[in-house]
Amino acid sequence: MKFTFGAVLFFLLMSSAHAQITPPGLGDGVNASSWFAVGVKQDLNAEKGITSTTYAGMGSINGDGNDTPFGRAMIYVINQEIEHHFAKRWKYSGAISYRWQNQFDDAPPYDHRQEIRLYGRYSYLIPGTFTNFSFTFRPELRLFYTPEFDPYKNKAQFRTRFASKMTVNLSPDKSKRLIAAAEFLIASNKEDQWDAWQYRESRFSVYYSHQLPNRNITLNLGYMSNPFGKDFYHVGHYIAFDITLRNPFGEE
Repeated sequence: MKFTFGAVLFFLLMSSAHAQITPPGLGDGVNASSWFAVGVKQDLNAEKGITSTTYAGMGSINGDGNDTPFGRAMIYVINQEIEHHFAKRWKYSGAISYRWQNQFDDAPPYDHRQEIRLYGRYSYLIPGTFTNFSFTFRPELRLFYTPEFDPYKNKAQFRTRFASKMTVNLSPDKSKRLIAAAEFLIASNKEDQWDAWQYRESRFSVYYSHQLPNRNITLNLGYMSNPFGKDFYHVGHYIAFDITLRNPFGEE
């Protein structure tokens, strides 16, 4: 697993986009976390607005007894998404994601979990010269497995996200941007049977995005707050940095 992740990450870094790769939520046992990702966004058919986005990411959490966000590596992610921007104000996408996650309990030996995630995304866009807005509905199916690919104790989850995002252009050429987003998640879990739908968590993030001059490379630096439950009984804090490469394989 480590070799595969390293090989993909090396490939992406050797390749030569405007979207942040937000960190995955890592549960209500996490106080502080860091997230790093590298992505490639490639136009498959620019005329029809069809693009492919691939990224690899790694998340770490606070160590036992401290709040350092780089204490323990917790999650590795490989994600592939195909998007169709079919109208000025509308776009949709479908994606598949593989994730390996270490489950840090109170004491070793620790648990490990694999996840295969399938999701769709449907967005309504409000473009503007200075400020852009988007509103997104995202249903997703999460399937969990042990390291041996046997069913995990929590076999599956069906989750729905409702998200809004605001992008503010900070420069005339739109190379510098401020991005703020909010997400609200409800879910139903399956062990033996599916349980009732419940409001699970919220995610609030703010990013500074900078596209390098004359290069199709975008750098994103941000922070995400991850409150749990309706009463915010626990809040996780995430710092994130990602790099997105646009059309490294050439344009049409």
